[in-house]
Amino acid sequence: MIAGLMLTMGSLLFIILLLIVYFSKERFLSIRNKIYRYMLIVVLILLISEILATFCVGLCSSNFANLLIYRIHWSTGIVWFALLYYYSMVFISEINVNNLMSVIKYTKASKIISVVFLILSLVYFLVPFERLDPSYISYIPGPASYYVLAFCALSVFLIVIYILKHGKNASIRTKASVWIMVIEMAIIFALQLMFPTIAFSAIGAALQMFFLYFNVENPDLKIIKEVETLKSDIERSNRAKSDFLSNMSHEIRSPMNAIVGFSETLLNSPNFDEKSARSDISHIASAGNNLLDIINNILDISKIESGKETLEKKEYMLSNVIMELTSIIEARLGDKPVKLMVNVDKNIPSRYYGDKGKIFQILLNILTNSVKYTEVGKIKLDVTGERKDDYEKLLFKVSDTGYGIKKEDYDKLFEKFSRLDAATTNEIEGTGLGLVITKKYADLMNGKIWFESEYEVGTTFYLEITEKIVNYKPIGEITEPVKNDKEVEYLDCSSYKVLIVDDNKLNIKVASRLLGKYGFNIDTSESGRDCIYKIKEGKKYDIIFLDHMMPEMDGIETLHILKKLDGYELPPIVALTANAITGMKEMYLKEGFDEYLSKPINIAELNKLINKYFKK
Repeated sequence: MIAGLMLTMGSLLFIILLLIVYFSKERFLSIRNKIYRYMLIVVLILLISEILATFCVGLCSSNFANLLIYRIHWSTGIVWFALLYYYSMVFISEINVNNLMSVIKYTKASKIISVVFLILSLVYFLVPFERLDPSYISYIPGPASYYVLAFCALSVFLIVIYILKHGKNASIRTKASVWIMVIEMAIIFALQLMFPTIAFSAIGAALQMFFLYFNVENPDLKIIKEVETLKSDIERSNRAKSDFLSNMSHEIRSPMNAIVGFSETLLNSPNFDEKSARSDISHIASAGNNLLDIINNILDISKIESGKETLEKKEYMLSNVIMELTSIIEARLGDKPVKLMVNVDKNIPSRYYGDKGKIFQILLNILTNSVKYTEVGKIKLDVTGERKDDYEKLLFKVSDTGYGIKKEDYDKLFEKFSRLDAATTNEIEGTGLGLVITKKYADLMNGKIWFESEYEVGTTFYLEITEKIVNYKPIGEITEPVKNDKEVEYLDCSSYKVLIVDDNKLNIKVASRLLGKYGFNIDTSESGRDCIYKIKEGKKYDIIFLDHMMPEMDGIETLHILKKLDGYELPPIVALTANAITGMKEMYLKEGFDEYLSKPINIAELNKLINKYFKK
């Protein structure tokens, strides 16, 4: 009895020290930490009631009082083992909730087990104790105490079941910690039954709290883990940076090699052959477009990962999206022996409310991939829908007869900068960012994207998004012919005058060359101040193309000053800028520009703009 009492008092002293240390440090109060605090407090009560019960049996003549203190003592044991189960459950599954009640209600199984715990706890108060003998104090005085030990054994058994069922994805450290805890409790049970006069159960609970503190709950461990995680993140970031530079070096230099190589060939060729020159220029244009795609993807992924990407919802016609995609993909296929097929359900609604730009970008990325990876055969775009109230669940299906994807490459498909074997083997250009952007855009719209593929047979991508219906009129047959961007009908604008404002002389030359096709009378300016001076001087223009990023006075500042001039009639002012990140068009229009045109200038977009203002 004396040895057991000394062990209990020693355990109490250590628990008090643990409480002081634990509450003196900064704590990270997750639900696991909260349950651990409850367990600490219950263990403290368990040990104090153990000592009180020991003295009461020897000093108090009232058997009722003795049994009452024992009843309280063992009931704290029931509470502690129930908390141990919930602690193990949270620890193994990394459950992230706010309070213990949420843990209890977390799953159907946890609700059932909690009800069982409650019933067993209530039944405990009906199970009798044996009459205590002061001359020989037994810590297992009859059925009630054995009942409590059975409850504790049940809790540990349920923990084992939970580990086996839910611990597959837990870390080795987590599983090892819980198994050590279970083994320790099993040893405690055995000792308690072998030596009933020593309170091994209470001592075991105290030991368990020390084990959990130094192995799991110590705040210093969390700090160390965070430092290790930070170190790992930095190393991963450095590797990603190196991979990024390596990828970009290859992907940017490849088209640049074509641009510089063919340009030098044309410049240094002693005999000019028109057919050969046109072929070289076609290669330069193709390489330039590939380079532009790479830059756009880098800018898009940068904006997405900064958290600045948002949905820009407005009304749109789905037929316009399909026709524009068809036009671009037909141009990109060129002379490839690949047929583009488009099949749109005639009964789906014609007009929706959503982010047309992102839907277009997703489908363009998928279709562009199909063009890259398909040498012969067909690429097919299917569009179907399923209506629910005022919304339509649209399913886009893009299938091709390309190289296909190996099963071991499936997981790489939506990873940044990942390049599949087919891409490297067949020297296909790209950053590996297109499908990453596609996946992030789909997630942003609460949509789903997935794929099926068979190597050397072909690949099918699926995109599912839900859009609000604006016009229920069926989309019908999409019959508008495909327009070739290369075939532009130039209006006669010889009676109109245009001002090009840009600090870069080469950019002015490019814009002048493109606008010269329309016969414009062209005036140029290399600064915002000169532009304002010319307007103040009384020069009249029918349209102004104004660059944004210029030294001293940028395009936006220049525009604001022009808008403040009284008595001057301003023509349409177009923001002509290389600042082409998603959302920039809306920003420029909000600042007061009439139109937006990105660099490098897209001939089709320029032609559309010229037709808008000068066709009549």
